[in-house]
Amino acid sequence: MSVIALVGASGGPGVTTTALAGLLTWPLQPGRRVLLAECDPDGGSVVAGYLEGRVPGPHSLANLQVADRLGRLEEGLWEQLINLSVPDAAADRLLLPGLKSPAQAAGMQQTWPRLATLFGAWHRSAGCDVLLDLGRSGAYGASGALAAAADVVAVVVRGTLRAAAAARPRIEALQEMAAARAGQGIGLVLIDEGPYAERDLVQYLGLPVLARLPYDEKAARILAHGGDGGKAFSRSPLLRQAAAMGAQLQQVAAARQAALQTPAGEVTARGSAR
Repeated sequence: MSVIALVGASGGPGVTTTALAGLLTWPLQPGRRVLLAECDPDGGSVVAGYLEGRVPGPHSLANLQVADRLGRLEEGLWEQLINLSVPDAAADRLLLPGLKSPAQAAGMQQTWPRLATLFGAWHRSAGCDVLLDLGRSGAYGASGALAAAADVVAVVVRGTLRAAAAARPRIEALQEMAAARAGQGIGLVLIDEGPYAERDLVQYLGLPVLARLPYDEKAARILAHGGDGGKAFSRSPLLRQAAAMGAQLQQVAAARQAALQTPAGEVTARGSAR
């Protein structure tokens, strides 16, 4: 199980659309779960977008501020989750809706680091992968504790100059953070739109491509704004490839966790043998 943060920059595709596609298609073993936590300080959008407001109760990340002050953050987290699993299936695809207003982020200053710690422990104790939607600004400042604690940080970018130029300084900041946490996986989720090839972006941004998604405007519109896509939606190129993205990110996270569990002496011995 792993914690994977998805981040973006101006000029890029919707990080929330990418994260939501990941939630709906995440490869799951029996008895396992996946959680998408909308932790963008600028606010969440899945409830008003994909779910079209059809959610019973005031579920929100903001409610965890009170739970945290009362010393019941974990219990409060479970109470805020929405089940997005297919009908009649186990509650294995869960959503933590984000803030309803950027103004609420100020009250989360003390809660972000404790939430990062909770996700790090909870994904093991609850048998759950955690996807963090950090939007454009959530990987920095107080909420940056979430990115710092993730096993993998994936920067969502498309193949345009505007997107790459906006992502580059943010990636440099993320690389500094990753250097302080040995072995953290950091790379790109590339949206196949724009004139620049994968090799160009890898060279310019200095990160490997962890996964690729097609530019599928029709399916992306449903994820962003809701609507009934029917069977064609579940078979869309975006959702099909999102399942592959999930498997690839799981592999990167597993490799990082294995590297951290390998004794330093054993790594040196193996390196010497080569």
